[in-house]
Amino acid sequence: MHKSVSPRQVARAIGVSESTLKRWCDRGLIPMTKTAGGHRRIETRAVLQFLRESGREIVEPELLGLPVSSGKTDWTLARATDRILAALIQGEESAVRQIVFDLLLADHPVSAVFDDVLTQALHSIGDRWSCGEAAIYEERRACGICMRLLHELRASLADPGPESPVAVGGTLAGDIYTIPVTMAETVLRSAGWKATALGANLPVETLLEALESCTPRLFWISVSYIHDETAFVTGVNQLLEASQSQGAALVIGGRAVTSEVRRRIQYSAFCESFSDLEHFARSLNPSDRNT
Repeated sequence: MHKSVSPRQVARAIGVSESTLKRWCDRGLIPMTKTAGGHRRIETRAVLQFLRESGREIVEPELLGLPVSSGKTDWTLARATDRILAALIQGEESAVRQIVFDLLLADHPVSAVFDDVLTQALHSIGDRWSCGEAAIYEERRACGICMRLLHELRASLADPGPESPVAVGGTLAGDIYTIPVTMAETVLRSAGWKATALGANLPVETLLEALESCTPRLFWISVSYIHDETAFVTGVNQLLEASQSQGAALVIGGRAVTSEVRRRIQYSAFCESFSDLEHFARSLNPSDRNT
């Protein structure tokens, strides 16, 4: 996806005249900037946000650096899951990109696309790999496709404003899974938060330092794997105490948190899905606008 494009490209991409596009820009519907040389440019993420909010169709998506068929297919979440699963196993990255951007252009929330499509597909691939029905390279390739897509989705979202609340998060030592952490970051940014994923496999000590240094309003821990349950429980409870002293909410989520582990840890909120995370984040920041 192109980072920014010319007004002429945008007008052609969405099928309107340049004069119409200029009127929309003058009204603030699509932000426009000027380069040092005086050339007008429009950020692609601003165009995508306008398309989602206005419900307009995209005519020539390739002019924005999107897959050629983006916006021309009416995917349902259920049908998209099956198609993305097949595309991920086959390594068809362009097909995965097209379906995800179609869903977003159809105004499906980022959290729903993650919960009902990408996460379900990745879990299915993981199950197939554990049963010997998928090769290791197929599972790793699918993860690589998803990570590249997540970085692209993050770039497509509007930058949070300077007054936006801060959120940081990561995984504890032993948990090397980066996709859920990156998904949480993307969901929070879509909800108007200045969210930053700190990474995976982090010792409690450095997360405590991050709490003090970044002073977030929300601190999230993604849990895909627990290496040492006792150390994990101790670490989470330390993080809650530190979060409370900093005035931050500690949010826990992830498939590795069993009911047994959950009874032993303390937190501000437990989220079973990315939609839960989005709803909780919006409850802390009710003034944010949908993006």
